[in-house]
Amino acid sequence: MRRLLLGFCALALAACGDTGANEVWIYTSIYPRVIEKLEPALQTAFPDVTFRWYQKGSEQVAARINAEIASGDVLCDLLMTSDPFYYAQLKDRGLLLPHASPGAADLPEGLRDPDNAFTTVRVPLMVIVVNHDRVPIADHPASFKALVDPKYKGKVSMGDPLKSGTNFTTVAALSKLYGWEYFEALHGNGVVSQGGNSAVLHRIETGERPIGVILLENVLPRIAKGAPLTIVYPADGAIPIPSPVAIMKSTSDPELAKRVQDLFFLPEVQAAIVEGHMYSPLPNFAPPNGGRPWEDLEIYPWTAAFVDQVKRERNAIKKRFLDVMR
Repeated sequence: MRRLLLGFCALALAACGDTGANEVWIYTSIYPRVIEKLEPALQTAFPDVTFRWYQKGSEQVAARINAEIASGDVLCDLLMTSDPFYYAQLKDRGLLLPHASPGAADLPEGLRDPDNAFTTVRVPLMVIVVNHDRVPIADHPASFKALVDPKYKGKVSMGDPLKSGTNFTTVAALSKLYGWEYFEALHGNGVVSQGGNSAVLHRIETGERPIGVILLENVLPRIAKGAPLTIVYPADGAIPIPSPVAIMKSTSDPELAKRVQDLFFLPEVQAAIVEGHMYSPLPNFAPPNGGRPWEDLEIYPWTAAFVDQVKRERNAIKKRFLDVMR
């Protein structure tokens, strides 16, 4: 607790140079229950700042920012969504303010933009989840590739990559791993691709589609409450979704925005993110409660080359997915 107070007090003292009322808008895809865990830290460190949140899915957040950019009136100060490719596009357009947060100095290569335009602040993980009351454990799929097996026809669900940033990343990764023939096979197997991760969870739990491609953070709280769900960490690699924080260059108070970004990399604040059932990007951090340690997982390889390729092919990937799933 003493470390927690010292960390927050240092940031609060740094903020004392600001006079008058300050307002910071954070646009994010983080779930409201996690925002509730983060707000006390923000208010302790910045008692004279009013924090306002725009919380939607990553694609909806991007649409709003794009509209604000087009209008010339960008309200967003800090961006925290789960679509790393969108950040790369914003960087290319010169719309992000580079900042190297001291607490992120030890992040592994690939989780930090080399020019510090954006930095991974959390890592959701895409896995397979099965309602074991509806599908016997012996019949659970072992991998993403296995989902095209005819025995899973009419049983599989995933989110819509046009609405969900995490599902877009998943489609991008699997299309690179197995080609579009994989999605054609999924479509032929009756896969449902609608809504976000919450919709996938609903279909799994009701048995409408008892197998789902879904974020771990959606499932761990339900398992803790006794839901009949089994997590399958795919043998062909669970898909990490490095989710950055970045400062919009248009922010009215760049120094305040930088201090706010720094707060998110305090170990104590990262602990709140892990309590929200996501992985921390900081080395040697414990996994979320109920999740496997990072070192025990097969992980889809995340590289700068992959990010660059998907950034350039973003619209083409969405169009191809739509064409396949019609």
